[in-house]
Amino acid sequence: MKKIILPLFVLIVMNACVPRVAIDYLVVSVPEEGALKLVKYTDENESVVHPSIIDQASNGFDRANSTIFWYAPALLAISPDETKIAYLAASNGYHNLYLKDISGGKSTIQRTFNRQIMDMSYSPNGSNIVFTESKDNDYNIFMINASEGVAVQQLVRTNAFELSPTFSADGKGIFFVKNEGNNYYIWSFNIESSLLTQYTEGFTPTLSPNGEDLIVTRNSRDGKFRGEIWMVNTRKGTETLILSDPKIGYSSPRISPNGKEIVCVGITEGDKSKPMNLDLYTVKIDGTNLTQLTFHGGHDVSPVWSPSGNSIFFLSQRGNKDGKYNVWKMEYSNLKK
Repeated sequence: MKKIILPLFVLIVMNACVPRVAIDYLVVSVPEEGALKLVKYTDENESVVHPSIIDQASNGFDRANSTIFWYAPALLAISPDETKIAYLAASNGYHNLYLKDISGGKSTIQRTFNRQIMDMSYSPNGSNIVFTESKDNDYNIFMINASEGVAVQQLVRTNAFELSPTFSADGKGIFFVKNEGNNYYIWSFNIESSLLTQYTEGFTPTLSPNGEDLIVTRNSRDGKFRGEIWMVNTRKGTETLILSDPKIGYSSPRISPNGKEIVCVGITEGDKSKPMNLDLYTVKIDGTNLTQLTFHGGHDVSPVWSPSGNSIFFLSQRGNKDGKYNVWKMEYSNLKK
């Protein structure tokens, strides 16, 4: 398989010195997840692509001063009519885009071929999918029709890495990340005029339903690279810190369709029964009511809301003995408080 060089977003936790714990990946859910209703959509033989995750503690580093690195952009997308899941699967050395019916069955459509796709997002009307492709150690942004044809349109290409695209509310533009060295900035691209505009520092942009507020991740300024969740109003220029913790990092935010809540990935500190890992959390848009949703020993990553807001789709290592990743859905309406 071809080697893909990833721009890993650094999110750090200072972990207690605890022994390494074996994970029972075969378990579908743990007691702390008793209220979760889970549905699995893919099989292990589909080779679902997951974010690159590096746990230094698993590679000989001092557990008391270890970090977790992971690729934070979304590797899942849900069609606006809530009928299709878009995800990535590996085959013949490539990572391509696949679509699967949410209603069930084994029907799977391969939408791209011989490409190294890194992340993706549906347009508001469901007609197109925008994605990042890695080629020759460069990252650029492309668009393809979601349901027909093979034509791929390149939208953005510069000397920097461009990645993590998401559509504007009217579907006429995209917001994306430009990575230059260790610096990450949010830009927009107007599909009709090709106008490029720089907005703010950050990565993993997701747009509020009001079309003005961008939810982004920023690394903390204390030198410890802890991920923080911020809201930036693109019209007023105001910036609001939503979620930060002095010990652990958060990233991969996705705002709910009603604009009231954010789901994100956060680091859970290890203990004698569970190693340090990545779990899913929700927080209200005003920064209150931080709630941990998943507690499984494997990693849970790349969360996205269903358009109705009643479910959250994500990638997880649970439910198979080897810890392979699959697409899962949790019912969220029954968890709301």
